[in-house]
Amino acid sequence: MLKQRIITAVLLLPLVGCLLFLPDLLTFSAILVPIFGILAWEWSRLLQTSKAGQSIFIVLSLAAVGGLFYQLYQQNFFNEASLPLLWYDAYPFKLLIVALLVWVIASIFVLLYPKTTKTLFRGPWLRGLFGIVILAAAWLAIVVIRSLLINVDYSLGAWMLLLMLVVIWGADVGAYFAGKTWGKTKLAPVVSPNKTWEGAFGGLVLAVAVGMGVASLLSLELDWLKFTVFVIVMVVLSVFGDLFESMLKRQANIKDSSNILPGHGGLLDRLDSTLSVAPFFVAGVLWLELLA
Repeated sequence: MLKQRIITAVLLLPLVGCLLFLPDLLTFSAILVPIFGILAWEWSRLLQTSKAGQSIFIVLSLAAVGGLFYQLYQQNFFNEASLPLLWYDAYPFKLLIVALLVWVIASIFVLLYPKTTKTLFRGPWLRGLFGIVILAAAWLAIVVIRSLLINVDYSLGAWMLLLMLVVIWGADVGAYFAGKTWGKTKLAPVVSPNKTWEGAFGGLVLAVAVGMGVASLLSLELDWLKFTVFVIVMVVLSVFGDLFESMLKRQANIKDSSNILPGHGGLLDRLDSTLSVAPFFVAGVLWLELLA
């Protein structure tokens, strides 16, 4: 299993690099739409509803993402020459605020599971609403991060996205190996029995280390204490994103969201943490004053 996971990751890394750095902002944003279509399809499998219900969810999710895409296009957001430095004045920022609140509620559901079963899993509607907001907001957040100061430094947004991903990957890899080596104390035994506090701590240490390494390579002018706090928050959010999806899968009685990535399961299984971290990453950019 580990060998298969490594092979898949090695094959995907060049594709991720090309996606981050090569396309212009409009093309990048457009390529993300079918990717989020796959995520919507995988999320629909967690709703415990009919095929028709799943199809409706996928259509509504793509409509939400497509609506945001159209709104940004109408605002001339993708025109690098006219993209303002204060990018948060140029897009529907309120959706990201809603996403932050949704993830706070989702984290509470995780902490209270299985007591929350009657509320969250009473039909597919609440899970579907969560999914639409989470997917649309994550698409928007990723596009916004890629747009950071793009008319000043074309690659800055790509590097910032890579910084976010490296922190998430570092937390995942560190947690896996630390958990395998030292893991004893269960982190969330009801939701995800394989996760341990020792693994979580190992993931946190590696995430902070690689985050600082990438930030140093980018020569970012940072308050390193604030940046460390920022990375720790990202790691915590990545854990809750993972646990929230695990909770949905446990209730739906499925192991993986799909099997399109050998050794990894589905795309949602790999990007669940990214969905939770991305909106907060945007807020963190403002907090760290990276645009100053």
